Amino acid sequence: MKNVLDIYLQKHGLTRIDLLRSGKLSEAQLARISKRDPEKYSVKALDALAKELDVNSDELLADLKNIRDSQELYEVTDTNELRQRVKEQEEEFLVKGDLRELLKEIKRSQVSEMAETGFDLGSGGSGSLGARGVLRVINFFEEDSKTENLKQDIAQLYTIKFIDDAAAKLRLKQLDY
Repeated sequence: MKNVLDIYLQKHGLTRIDLLRSGKLSEAQLARISKRDPEKYSVKALDALAKELDVNSDELLADLKNIRDSQELYEVTDTNELRQRVKEQEEEFLVKGDLRELLKEIKRSQVSEMAETGFDLGSGGSGSLGARGVLRVINFFEEDSKTENLKQDIAQLYTIKFIDDAAAKLRLKQLDY
């Protein structure tokens, strides 16, 4: 399920942090809400969101359902947002701007899926785990270990599809199996 709430907030120039400022919603509540289908929001949660956003709860629910049913995706434009989406394992999202170069670098360094599967089969599944562990240790000594770990996580979890000169789409690999 795509993160409908975050897409709604982005369309309105807001973030989860903006919703947290009043203290009426907690970070944990927002995290739970954001992973749900809007039709499964509790009345209490929907009313709290609507109040924070200063909109009618029926209109908010209708807007959230429209986003859910559309092809609209969250657009990542900076490294912190990218880290957050990868950490939450967002199903699909767009990456725009300078981060596109980072994705090109990741795409160039990836081995084919067939080669990776062959390696996993030949090693009884332990090869990939061992390789990831070794890379994490190596990344620990890198100057920018956070970026290296992010690149490794993206390569492991996502397929990268370049849409045009300005955007790329990341989609969880597990959704394609």
